[in-house]
Amino acid sequence: MARGSYAVRVSSPVPNAKSTLVDDGWRKRSGDFYTRRLAPRVDGLLALAANRGLPHQWRLQPYVGVVHERVNALARTLTGATTRNPYPQDTIRTRLVTLLDGAGAQERDRWLVAAESHDRNAQVFAEVARAAREVGLPWMEARTSLDAVIYELEDGNGPVRLTPLLTAALWLTGNVEAAERRLVDVATRFGEQAPPPPQQLPGVRVTAIGSSAPPEGWPRPAFDAFAARLRAGMEQYPDGPPEDWRSA
Repeated sequence: MARGSYAVRVSSPVPNAKSTLVDDGWRKRSGDFYTRRLAPRVDGLLALAANRGLPHQWRLQPYVGVVHERVNALARTLTGATTRNPYPQDTIRTRLVTLLDGAGAQERDRWLVAAESHDRNAQVFAEVARAAREVGLPWMEARTSLDAVIYELEDGNGPVRLTPLLTAALWLTGNVEAAERRLVDVATRFGEQAPPPPQQLPGVRVTAIGSSAPPEGWPRPAFDAFAARLRAGMEQYPDGPPEDWRSA
C-alpha cells in the first residue's frame, strides 16, 4: 500500500474532544462545532477548526463566536437564502488564541493532535476546554446584545460577507440610517480601480497587476437584490421588522 493512500485513510482524532467538551457544558453539533445557550435565542459557539498539517497530525485553530438567531434569520431572509447550512453559523467570532495572547498571535503547534496518542489527545482537548471556559466564555457572554453584535461586526469580527448581518442588526435596533450608510458604502466599492502597480525594485519585473475584487465577494446582482429587500423593509418598518417579517 502506498504511503500516501494510507495517510488519506487516517481518521481525524478531533471527534474525541466530544466527551471533554460536553462535560464542560458544551453541546455537540454537526462537524467539530459546539454550542451553549447564553441568552434566549443566543448561543455561544466553539469551533475546533482542525487544519491537517502532517499526514497523522492536525493543528487546532479554535475560535469562539456568538450565534444570534434573530440576526441570522433576518440576514437569511434579506439575502433570499433558501437552504440552511447544517453547521452552526456564527454572527460574530474571534480566534481563541487572540483572546489568550492578543492580536497577531498564532496557534502554530500550540494545540497539536495526532492520530495515535497515548492519551487520545486528552491533554490538548482539556487545554482548549479550559481556554474556552476562562477567556472564550466571558467574551461571548459580554456580546449577547444587539449593540455588542453591531460593534463587533463594524470591527470586522464576522464572516467575510458580513453586511447582511450588520444591516440586519442595525435594522433590528431601528438604526436605519446606519444600515443605509452601509449599503451605500458597499455599493460605492463596486468597480473601483485596481490598485496602482508597486514601485519597481531592482532586479524585479512586475508581470501582472491584481484587479479590484467585488466587495465581500458579492456578485453585483445578488447585492442589488439584497439591498432592495432591505430598503423596502426599512421603509415599511423603520423602527425594526416584526418577528415574522418576510420580504415581499
